[in-house]
Amino acid sequence: MSKIVLFDYPSLLDQRFLQTDLGRLYQSIPFDELAAVIAAPRHAKSGRGCKPWFDVKGGIALEILKHYLNVSDAMLIERINTDWSLQLFCGIRLRPDEMIKDTDLPSAWRSYLGKYLDISKVQDILARHWKPYMNDTHISSEDATCYESGIAFPTPVKLVWQCCNKTYLLYNHLRRQAKLRGSRCNYEKFRLLFLHYQKTKKKTKRAEKKLLKTLLKFLLRLLQLIEELSQQQPVKLSLKQAAEIRTIISVYAQQHDKVYGKTDKIQDRIVSLSKPYIRPIVRGKEAKAVEFGAKVNKLQVDGISFIEHFSYDAFNEGTRLKDCVWLHKRLFGKCTHHSADKIYATNANRSYCTKQKIVTNFTPKGRQKTAHIEQSKTMRSLLNKQRATRLEGSFGNEKNHYLLQKVNARNAITEKCWIFFGIMTANASIITNRRQASIKAAAA
Repeated sequence: MSKIVLFDYPSLLDQRFLQTDLGRLYQSIPFDELAAVIAAPRHAKSGRGCKPWFDVKGGIALEILKHYLNVSDAMLIERINTDWSLQLFCGIRLRPDEMIKDTDLPSAWRSYLGKYLDISKVQDILARHWKPYMNDTHISSEDATCYESGIAFPTPVKLVWQCCNKTYLLYNHLRRQAKLRGSRCNYEKFRLLFLHYQKTKKKTKRAEKKLLKTLLKFLLRLLQLIEELSQQQPVKLSLKQAAEIRTIISVYAQQHDKVYGKTDKIQDRIVSLSKPYIRPIVRGKEAKAVEFGAKVNKLQVDGISFIEHFSYDAFNEGTRLKDCVWLHKRLFGKCTHHSADKIYATNANRSYCTKQKIVTNFTPKGRQKTAHIEQSKTMRSLLNKQRATRLEGSFGNEKNHYLLQKVNARNAITEKCWIFFGIMTANASIITNRRQASIKAAAA
């Protein structure tokens, strides 16, 4: 059998790796600086316990690879086990007899990085590292988008029934814990009512309201039974179960007030039991009026995107222009040209841009000087084109190719980490292409 020479010479292996697409991407990311702003894991400090497969640099590389390859966590580990270039990207080299079996490693690192991730510090490092490959850094644009969370579309009936189902299962679990027989409440009756309603083709408002009232009464009874049982028997709820009960009580209060006309608009509406931090984001789009996920206001400079504001609650992006200009100033210096959507063209923002001598794409108010009409019109057209093509296009690029179409993270911390690394990987891919173009131009 012939020997595999490549693996016998580590320097040759590293040299070959840097010539691959992954190697070029690796050189575009300042891993050492990024790892320095994230606390080291417990093993790195104490040296105790089983040695982990990856260090902080490897954990960051793992998250970037997930979005770059557009694969699941399990598929990512499988590919790392069989691809030497992916191993080198993560800073490891597996022996022929070694194999990573833990498919939850990307998820574990996502939780760890999300806990210590400071987006502001990381973006400062990336901007400083990528600035040599960026042109026209005095021109910027901004817009907001919603990165949808991976939840089913919530309706009041489905949400209340989920609460009933979870509460019923929890009640039976507590009864078994107290060594009592199963509950005799007529759960099957309410399940069939819900299924019958779901199978109905034409769901009227009257039928929905009637079923909601029935399910809310059933839910209230289940909550009362749990409270009575906890007072009479030595049963104990776990932290997770207690959090679920608090969420269910909040859902009951919100839906009860809505159904019985005590309020027209629900404040901080809960739309998912598994992700109670998610709020409905009204976007006003023709195909999708409401989206459910994190709302992000982005600053873009020469096609490279930076997160200016991240929130799970809806916010008016029109009030974020000043903060966006300040972020641009911190990362790249003076901003001379700025483009944004019509919602940003408020009187306060217009006055601020005029005071700072920033040229915008906002349609001017009042009468203009004849000498500058054509010039300002041309500038507005160019800024509008940049915003509409590069910035709006980046949203679709990230969502279609970097796993941001639906964010399937489990909690608020990992969801934020997921979105950040998706945007960062998209930026790194653009910088990689520019680095290669500059190297070829220098060689020519």
